[in-house]
Amino acid sequence: MSLFDRLLLVFHSLVVAVLSAMVALAGAGAASLEWVWEAPHLRWAVAVIGLLLFLLSLRLLFSVMRRPKGEGVDRLTEFGYIRISLDTLESIAQRAARGVKGIRDLTARVRFSSDSPSSVGIGLKITVDGETPIQLLSEELQRTVKKQVEEIAGVEVNQVSVLVKDTVQPERSRIRVD
Repeated sequence: MSLFDRLLLVFHSLVVAVLSAMVALAGAGAASLEWVWEAPHLRWAVAVIGLLLFLLSLRLLFSVMRRPKGEGVDRLTEFGYIRISLDTLESIAQRAARGVKGIRDLTARVRFSSDSPSSVGIGLKITVDGETPIQLLSEELQRTVKKQVEEIAGVEVNQVSVLVKDTVQPERSRIRVD
């Protein structure tokens, strides 16, 4: 979110807080808002302020919901710049993780590292088979994903976090005894 959007959000929050306090006081009987409706010029001012707050709310809503396009890691080579998108790094991480035995399901998220703009952190949510020890599986997964992303993309990986969200017991055929 840009600095301009942050300032708009602060302004919007303050105005909405003041207006909501006025409405709350009027609802509690501590204040009366009849003076606004008695003066025609104030009605127009309230209508314009309401419209501006509505438009400001829409702008902030859309700025928060959109994912910036072109978000990626830049690499400088002797021939020029290379930008590798975060989506590409996520797919490399997922493909590397699928190669680790014992992983049933996974999702990967790549974020910029706070240490360096040219390095990333990778978060993995996995479902494991329930047969392989989770500690060994997680460490192998971290090594494999870090190595693959660094070798294929040439991007430094600061951290690979693993969240084991579930285990799936393998289905075994039932033995029927008659």
